[in-house]
Amino acid sequence: MEIFENNIIKMEIIDDIMHATYKKGMKIELEDAKNIVDERLKMLKGRVLPSIVFDGGVVSLDKAARDYFSSVEGTQGIKCVAIVQSSMFSKMLVNFFLKITKPKLKVKAFDDSIEAIAWLHSQKK
Repeated sequence: MEIFENNIIKMEIIDDIMHATYKKGMKIELEDAKNIVDERLKMLKGRVLPSIVFDGGVVSLDKAARDYFSSVEGTQGIKCVAIVQSSMFSKMLVNFFLKITKPKLKVKAFDDSIEAIAWLHSQKK
C-alpha cells in the first residue's frame, strides 16, 4: 500500500481510490497546497484516480490555496472528488469552497464515507 503522511495530511491509495485525510485544526496555505499536490503526484506515478477527502477539522483554507486546489495544476491526477464532511463547520467550508472556486472536475460532498466511496466507484467508468 502506498502511503504519504506529514503534519497536515495522510494520503493513501486503497482499491484504486486516493484517500486524503487532513489532520485536525489545519490552516492550509498555498505552500501547503503545492506540497500536497507534489506528494500526490509522486504517489500516483502518472495514474488518474478518484479521490476521497476527509477534512478532519480543517479550520481554514486561504484564497491562494483554494484557487490552486481548484486549478488545472492542482487537480492533476484526480478524476473526481468526494468530500466527507465531519461537522457543521466543515459543511459550510465545503459549500463555500465549491461555490466560490468552481472546480474543473466533479466534486460532491457527503456526510457518509460509504456513500462517498460508492459514488467514486460509479465514476470510475
